[in-house]
Amino acid sequence: MRSHENSPYAWTDVFFGPNRDLMHVIDKQTLKIVKTLQPAPGKTSAHVEFTKDGKYALVSIWDMDGAIVVYDANTLKEIKRIPMKKPSGKYNVHNKLTRDPGTSH
Repeated sequence: MRSHENSPYAWTDVFFGPNRDLMHVIDKQTLKIVKTLQPAPGKTSAHVEFTKDGKYALVSIWDMDGAIVVYDANTLKEIKRIPMKKPSGKYNVHNKLTRDPGTSH
């Protein structure tokens, strides 16, 4: 699960099992799922990270024929898809080093 101090949402991947291709977006105030995304049916969606300002959420499609999918973190709309082989890891060094309050690390 990941969030950013500038986002009203927490993003949660499923990672294992038959629903590994789903990403649940949870409202941090109500704790209700507001949207379930399926960026690549049948492929694992994981490793959500945010840009420094929290404007975009980056989701890995963890597959040899994968991608980084860029979402607008507030509207939850897909902005761009960057093809990549099994991307995993940390895409935002700033958020990992600064430990800003309200931003998950």
